[in-house]
Amino acid sequence: MQKIILPELEQLKKQTDFMITNREILEKKDIEKYLRSLEKIRYEIFNKIKINNKEKVNENERINYINNSYKATLAKDILKIYIPEALPKFKNISNYAYKNIMINTAEAVKEYAGLFKDNLTFVVIIVHEKQSNMDIDNKYVKPIIDALVLQNIIQDDNISNMFYLAQGKNDTKKPFTEVFVMDGKYMESWMENLQKMF
Repeated sequence: MQKIILPELEQLKKQTDFMITNREILEKKDIEKYLRSLEKIRYEIFNKIKINNKEKVNENERINYINNSYKATLAKDILKIYIPEALPKFKNISNYAYKNIMINTAEAVKEYAGLFKDNLTFVVIIVHEKQSNMDIDNKYVKPIIDALVLQNIIQDDNISNMFYLAQGKNDTKKPFTEVFVMDGKYMESWMENLQKMF
């Protein structure tokens, strides 16, 4: 396996050595170029590991790069996903943070592919943090929704296929996120009754 990813690691080492050697004269554009390259190399390594893991029958020969703390369980037709971190804010989102949450969530839910594919789906996202002034509207929910689409839990994330609710709770020292995915019928009648009130 080391030989498979060796070209990427050598390329990364060469670029990193250049950055360290020339740190006194680096400009912002040099750093940005290096970070883009780092992200590309990381993604290429992940893809090679995925291919390697598919080819290996023996579990001991596979490389585990997925965060096993991400969990998904199904009870009473509701899919619950545990994400062992708080969602990042829009202004702090990075390509790495997005892919990290999306890839790990997608891996956790893959056995439930097709679960809500043809139904209007309701997604509840609860972010737990030790923060009394959390702005829940600033939380970046896209990696969760994209993971559900990637694994065909839901067909698409347009308004015909899904809607969501996000809640924040100031109740833990160790941040985490809970996601509940269910048939939209759980909320449709309540919303219709609400509209009739006005």
